[in-house]
Amino acid sequence: MDTTKLPTTLPSETTPKTYSANKLRTFIVSAQATTLIVNGTITNTAVVNANATTALLSADVNSFVPTGTTLLFGTIPVITTADVTIGTGATTVNIQAAPAGGLAANATATYSNLLEIPTPEEVSPTLTADEETIKVHGRTTPIRSVNGIDMTANIRTLAAIDDPVVRRLVGKGMSLSPNNRERLLWLYDDGFALMGTVNIGAPNRQAAPGGTQRCMFTANLSGGLHWANLNDTTPVWKAVNA
Repeated sequence: MDTTKLPTTLPSETTPKTYSANKLRTFIVSAQATTLIVNGTITNTAVVNANATTALLSADVNSFVPTGTTLLFGTIPVITTADVTIGTGATTVNIQAAPAGGLAANATATYSNLLEIPTPEEVSPTLTADEETIKVHGRTTPIRSVNGIDMTANIRTLAAIDDPVVRRLVGKGMSLSPNNRERLLWLYDDGFALMGTVNIGAPNRQAAPGGTQRCMFTANLSGGLHWANLNDTTPVWKAVNA
């Protein structure tokens, strides 16, 4: 065969890229937060004695820190017991009794209000669209307007309650609305991002083959739902059903 007769212009490749479903990641974002903080620094500005229940902390940017957050100063954990916004000046923060040995002044912790749900087995949200404006369910049932998009999600993780993120989900799930609200962020491998305010359902603890356990939660939409395309030059959050 004479290879010199092969067309020199090659056809363009149109096969779609493939992405791994295993790379879907889920984060908790504080419902009261107004900005995303990924690598903020929090500094302990004064010595914290053993068993102390308050600490003076400062942050490099104003940071809303929800109750139950674990701040790790080196190897020393400090757990907040109340919602607080830590400013750039010293802020009094309520904490669980400080560990033996206390905490030295000027110790620092890295803070992010993106808390990743650890070792997930299932995190996929399900969007259901219902665009019928009016539904009638029998003569005695009131007419109700729908015309919207709903979302439900299951969260199943191998981590246990000794993990601070799971402990937070358990605390939310054992509370009633509105005290069980969280804002969840899903990041997909192809750059799609989905963020919604949800009600966390009661934890379902389950044993599994091989001696492992599961912590399972439901997350049902209870507030705003937004999406973004991280492939855009300047990604922005767009409201779903705006």
